[in-house]
Amino acid sequence: MVNRISRSNTPLKDPYLFPLETEPTAIIEAMNLIVEHSKNTGFTDNLLFYLQKPIHYLCERLHINEKQAILLSVVCELGADRDVTISKLSQFFGCSNLNALTFVKELDDLVNKNLLVSYSSRIYNTRSDVMDAFGNNEIYHHESVVYDTCIKMMHAIESMSYQFNIPFARTNEEFHNELQLLLDDNQHFMFTKTLKGYNLDRNDQGMLVGACILLCCHDKFSFDPDDFTRFVDRDYLSNSWDELANGTHNLIFQDLIEPSCDNGFEDDEQFELTKKAKRELLSEVISNIDGVQFKNMKDYIPFNSIAPKQLYFNDSVDKQIKRLSGLLQQENYLGIHDRLVQNGLRTGFACLFYGGPGTGKTEAALQLARMTGRGIYQVNMANIRSKWVGESEKNVKNIFKQYRSIVNHSEVAPILLLNEADALLGNRFTNINRSVEKMENTMQNIILEAMEKLDGILIATTNLTENLDSAFERRFLFKVKFGNPDASARLHIWEDMIPEIKDIENHDRIVESYAFSGGQIENIARKCRIESILEGKKPDFGMLKTFCDEELLVKHENHIIGFKNAS
Repeated sequence: MVNRISRSNTPLKDPYLFPLETEPTAIIEAMNLIVEHSKNTGFTDNLLFYLQKPIHYLCERLHINEKQAILLSVVCELGADRDVTISKLSQFFGCSNLNALTFVKELDDLVNKNLLVSYSSRIYNTRSDVMDAFGNNEIYHHESVVYDTCIKMMHAIESMSYQFNIPFARTNEEFHNELQLLLDDNQHFMFTKTLKGYNLDRNDQGMLVGACILLCCHDKFSFDPDDFTRFVDRDYLSNSWDELANGTHNLIFQDLIEPSCDNGFEDDEQFELTKKAKRELLSEVISNIDGVQFKNMKDYIPFNSIAPKQLYFNDSVDKQIKRLSGLLQQENYLGIHDRLVQNGLRTGFACLFYGGPGTGKTEAALQLARMTGRGIYQVNMANIRSKWVGESEKNVKNIFKQYRSIVNHSEVAPILLLNEADALLGNRFTNINRSVEKMENTMQNIILEAMEKLDGILIATTNLTENLDSAFERRFLFKVKFGNPDASARLHIWEDMIPEIKDIENHDRIVESYAFSGGQIENIARKCRIESILEGKKPDFGMLKTFCDEELLVKHENHIIGFKNAS
């Protein structure tokens, strides 16, 4: 429990002929004496004389000067209920605001000594850990935490926001205190220097910092009120969201936050950082503001970071992939896009890559992105489900919101890759009896609506399509069936992964006898490489046959691949 100074309105009696006789023996006791006898005194030299014993005690214990001892005591008292401004201090001491301006230097020095915090210019408050130490009659010692990169500091703030958000744990006020200390310790970053220059109050600062963390740590471009419960007071959040929607919020006036745009229309329920905010605050984290290419982004892969890989497919698949590659070349894509708009048709390119495991669906999508100069936003659909009610549906919505934001900020539209989309593309439930079935239907409806409005390129991969819902089938413009490679394609894969196979007698029998997928051949190639490393053995016919037979033992039963007839 934080120890607060007891309140008293007892004024100091004039004249002060003799010093106060009470000799304090604890920090809180000394502060209480100062607060009790300094109200409405005008902060005169007589006050310093009268309170010399408690003041001297604090100066000796805390290594501060006389004026700082008085100001620290009063801020600790007033800060129990609210932030302390220069005006509040002038009211307490009964002096003019002009006279109170002389306090600023001393207060700022107390902030530098980590005894107070300041969220913005001339607004001060106490630290709970400092007050806890004072309550135990101990001296607070702050241990600085300095980070070598801005993104590491942001992840630390992210972790801290969760720590203070635990119910019945520490308060939102304490989060702001800790945030301010962390920023003070890391003023070598442009992010910190720029943030301080905006001169925001603590909640505006918390919202802006939260928006930066959502973008840089979670790749989240737009946000709604639920995203900020860890960073700002709930009462502030309720009021500020109305101000954001009305365009009257301070962060909008300062051109730091703006409404998100969807197809040219402002969304007054979703907001994002402005280009100004990104450039001024995030230049140390974002390598290309306009291209939205992040040094730390987990799910977004720039095209030039995709390693070239030779793929071998059957003739029909090879022709379809080459056709897609031609259509997605930027010049062709823009021309097709404009013609579709002129004819009032949907502009989205939705593609379905379906087939058994290891047949090259995901790698084909990656190589398409590389060949067409498009980044790829990769989402594993198996990871979006949540145990919390409503969270899974929100996760699906966020995928498409984030993708739209990436498209809006990119010169070349990236590819949205939905990996392992099996379950979410299946038949919708007609007789809903369980909440899980309702959730599945809701997520599917969200995807269907997003595909209808898609202005970009979507590739979904799936192993099974016999249960594909007809509504999804109609929305996929291109459908490519990936099967196990034929003998000719398999030979190329074997030779590419195990070059020594060319010198193995009767290796053609291996190629013809085992109708493996590319993924299975890769497993065998890895086993051969391990044998070479551990035993120094080169692959021969017997080794290959043994590994092939072992691969058959773990081979899953093939599923029938094909589309359900639309009813």
